Amino acid sequence: MAGVKRSLGSMLGHEDTLLRPNGNGRTRNIHYDHGMTPDALDPMTPRSQSFKLSDTLQSQPHSQTHSQPNSRPDSRANSQSAGPSNTDQNDGLTRTPSPTFPSLTGQVPDFNQDASMMLVGMRGAGKSTLAVMASSAMERKVIDLEPTFQRAMGLSSAQYKAEHGSAECYKQQAKVLQGALQRHSTGCILVCSWMESRVQSLLREFASTHPVVHIVRDAEAIQNHLKFRDNAKMRNLLDVSNAIFRSCTNFEFFNVSEKATKSSLARASMERSPAPYLTLKHVERHFLKFLSIIYPAGTIPFTDSAFPLSRIPAEERNFTYATSIPLTDVLKDSVEVEEHVRGADVVQIVVHDLADHAEQGTLTSEASAKLLADITKGIGVVRRSTILPIILHLFLPHTATDEVLRVYLELVHHTVRLAPEMMTVDLRLEDVHISRILSIRKRTKIIGNCFIISDPPAWDSPMWMSWYKKASNLGCHIARLIRPATSIEDNFSINHLKTSVAALQGPKIPLIAYNSGYLGRHSQTLNRILTVVRPDSLERVNPKPPITPTITAVGATKALFSSFVYDQMKLYVFGANVSYSLSPAMHKSALKACGLPHTYEPVSCSSLRGIKHLIEDPEFGGGSVGLPFKVEIITLTHSLSNHARAIGAVNTLIPIRFLNEDGTIPTGAAFFESVNRAGPIKALYGENTDWIGIRATIRRGLSPANAVVSSTCGLVVGAGGMARATVYAMLQLGIKNIVICNRTRKNAEKMVLHFTQLLQRKDLGVLSAESEHSRFHVIESMEDPWPTDYRLPTVIVSCIPTHRIGNVPAPELALPNEWLGSRTGGVAIELGYKTLDTPFLTQFRKEAHRGWVSMDGLDMLPEQGFAQFELFTGRRAPRRIMRRTVFEAYPDEEGKSNFEELQPRLRNISIINMTCTNLRQSIERTARQFFAAYVESGEKNDPSIINRDVDENCKRYYRPLSLCDFFGVPGDWSHDNKAYEGGITNNLSRGSLKTCEVSNLTIDVDIRRAAATTKSDMVFKDGETLVMEHAWTLDFNEDGTKIVRVVEFCDQLATRKMVTKVYPDKFGKAE
Repeated sequence: MAGVKRSLGSMLGHEDTLLRPNGNGRTRNIHYDHGMTPDALDPMTPRSQSFKLSDTLQSQPHSQTHSQPNSRPDSRANSQSAGPSNTDQNDGLTRTPSPTFPSLTGQVPDFNQDASMMLVGMRGAGKSTLAVMASSAMERKVIDLEPTFQRAMGLSSAQYKAEHGSAECYKQQAKVLQGALQRHSTGCILVCSWMESRVQSLLREFASTHPVVHIVRDAEAIQNHLKFRDNAKMRNLLDVSNAIFRSCTNFEFFNVSEKATKSSLARASMERSPAPYLTLKHVERHFLKFLSIIYPAGTIPFTDSAFPLSRIPAEERNFTYATSIPLTDVLKDSVEVEEHVRGADVVQIVVHDLADHAEQGTLTSEASAKLLADITKGIGVVRRSTILPIILHLFLPHTATDEVLRVYLELVHHTVRLAPEMMTVDLRLEDVHISRILSIRKRTKIIGNCFIISDPPAWDSPMWMSWYKKASNLGCHIARLIRPATSIEDNFSINHLKTSVAALQGPKIPLIAYNSGYLGRHSQTLNRILTVVRPDSLERVNPKPPITPTITAVGATKALFSSFVYDQMKLYVFGANVSYSLSPAMHKSALKACGLPHTYEPVSCSSLRGIKHLIEDPEFGGGSVGLPFKVEIITLTHSLSNHARAIGAVNTLIPIRFLNEDGTIPTGAAFFESVNRAGPIKALYGENTDWIGIRATIRRGLSPANAVVSSTCGLVVGAGGMARATVYAMLQLGIKNIVICNRTRKNAEKMVLHFTQLLQRKDLGVLSAESEHSRFHVIESMEDPWPTDYRLPTVIVSCIPTHRIGNVPAPELALPNEWLGSRTGGVAIELGYKTLDTPFLTQFRKEAHRGWVSMDGLDMLPEQGFAQFELFTGRRAPRRIMRRTVFEAYPDEEGKSNFEELQPRLRNISIINMTCTNLRQSIERTARQFFAAYVESGEKNDPSIINRDVDENCKRYYRPLSLCDFFGVPGDWSHDNKAYEGGITNNLSRGSLKTCEVSNLTIDVDIRRAAATTKSDMVFKDGETLVMEHAWTLDFNEDGTKIVRVVEFCDQLATRKMVTKVYPDKFGKAE
């Protein structure tokens, strides 16, 4: 422990110097002066003297000019890597960064799309799991440095260190790393936990041309993973390792543990069981979203959102809102993000902690380090919880010491590493510092922020234009100017500034300008972009006057209609028989939740003549189009989206009231000028959102283990309109091998010809160049064998009706079992929802233990509805409310409520109540004890320990199925407790597990299930060590104290080697 403290003190000694007050620690009043010019920000400074932070900020982390009295020219001189020390047992966690390697915050390069990525961080942070997820999405090879070292040296790092000493081990680690970086500079994802100073140097050099990402996780998860009992020691180790890794990386990612969010990750439908890896789906989405921001656009194919508003920046649309949530509340989990961003377009995380520390005089080096960690976690938690972009707003107090200013810049530089979509920078900073922030921002947009709280000047003061010009001239993307309202008249005088900005010549950046406080609500409502609003429940956020917003997004939206800026519109669903449609209930609930007064009604008609008067009504706002009009409706449109043209069908009709000068339909933000506005209709625009819903449903159900790769195969049953939308959705996901099964071969071949010709067209621009290599195969009968040159499907979509139509009975669709042979399962979707208990769904529910996820039309309907809602209203859809309404309103075939049957799925959409905490803790405790038993049984040579935490009737299943083939047992074979204990007894005769590191433990309380990955060292008595990586799903009893079912996805090669060594006579020949 003493060694740890010495290292921490050595490292933080440099940081303490950075935070030491300048001179006598004087306080600077950095308020906005009414006669402000960029050279006179500080009223305490003479007019002839520029307000400069440069003297205070010379030692900012990005500067390498700071020196220490005892620093040495050799970067290795101060490193513990020079020889063994009393902290070697901590595997290098306490080694300090070299003084010549301060925090890496220099300009982030523009990476090539094929640039390799390095993931670094402490053991237990989840680097390997994230690397595998990214490798599937990006089709890249994973290079883990520790196995690479073991192959090169014949020993693990720990073993090599024990035999040859620390110095030699660190030397060889650096040599192995250097070779790997040279060989794998493109097309790879490298994983490393080493921290020695030479490794730091190599990582810093690599970061000049590649993304090097520091993976962090909450302390409790890492502590459980490392099995540390000493909390203080754990905090020290985290502080040291974070400082080291931040000194040699250019990005940082917080890997959210399930305990950090209350969202339920799995969906239960009657007997539905998620695939073993499905509970890691949120982890995958979160990480890929992060990578899509740090890499050039298009680097990760087929991951861009297909929803209309996702393609248009919030600052380009009219009347957009940023829900403001304090960082302290995000970390306390007192705000459910998904519920409180209703009606908003962006989430703003407000960091007021710096001002609190400044006010209380508690700004220590420890406090600033904690702020860095808190911001990292806050962005991670929010990004994991919502699809909305993030603004990170750091509040700089009106009065600040040199320390506060220094820490503010440190926090700003750190925030850039986290890649938020947007962040604020206080315009009181000196130009050079704002310019530097802009130079390192990568793809983060910078909002130049000016919020004058005390004695604000009137809006007609030239000072406001000076701030706007400063933000614009320095290269900020947006200017945000706010002052408290002192009278109602302030809401009208703000137009002076807006008019002056509009009159400026040349390009202009967007302007956010309004009055804060209750008196300023009028100007807040009429501000056109990114008005900061509070969540619906003010009591659930921590108010920080005067920066706490006074209106909600819903309140602001209602005000726009009551003040006649917007008009009440009429929305419909058209079809031959739409009385059973769930769309009216779904859309009505969404409209109400967002404060929109529109109506949405079903209209059944036998021909399109029955709706002509509706779509010509000046108050017509849009329509959902049902059967049988999806193709015929095209005759009434003036223009189609490229997607609708590609599919040949329309399910969404949008009235256009403003055309371009050449008579064409506007695109981008201009397209939405027609929404929420009554008036003459100049054109009807046809869109297809069915494919968006199908694409989103496939992505939700497709586990990371089945991520789409070039060989992925999809099966489509049917050849009608929905089958066309399904094929199009698969192509948009990057699935290039598609099999169509249809009883009428001619119709299937017609559909294949349609898409073959589509792929050859260059004018639509809706499919990637890679899609040109797609291929199709038609199967006419279920009796036909699966084509040998296609892999077995992992995506199966049934597009045929599930109910009786006239005298035609409901089809009894069930697929040949041979077609379901994918060893990692997949996702099976039935698009109909009139009947949920179909033979098709029943078949796949029975295959849940093999990794198959079954989904139905109740999963798809809301997804396509989200896109329709955006097109109808120009607002983000309240997704959770729409999903919940669909389940609540769903009737069975006889028109009776299905509420009880759908309760499990409804519960998973609802917010998990905090009363689940005890059960969650019980499940986590039992799961960790279960994994620990593998090590304890070896330590105590007692195989009975292995069954300590399982129910007496527990069954254990092995995957993949090829492992069952190797064992010579059927795929549904399972071990009972007695047989499993016998296997452990045999294992102990040859060796035992020495470590079992648990990561990505994810818990779903509703269905009492946990998923996790483990990495273990199996050490045999002959000295050989096998590194084994497994994935697990565990099902628990009612109180979470016993495990009733285990599915173990084994590291196939390592397991075969282990079994061969334990049973050489039986399996030696097979191996």
